[in-house]
Amino acid sequence: MSNRTLGMILLVVGVLIVIAIFAAAPLGLASAGFGYKKIGGLVVGVIVVIVGLVLSMRKTPAAK
Repeated sequence: MSNRTLGMILLVVGVLIVIAIFAAAPLGLASAGFGYKKIGGLVVGVIVVIVGLVLSMRKTPAAK
């Protein structure tokens, strides 16, 4: 699997994590407000998105 593919997968997973954090309360899956669990999940989601972006945008060295 190439870095670009892995980066795109991580990007999608990170965005899904962030969406799930914000959608949990309106769907009745979590209490309203931001507690330490939601903040932690949001931080993890954003980190996964950033890593995915870096991996997907990194140029691969030319083959010799």
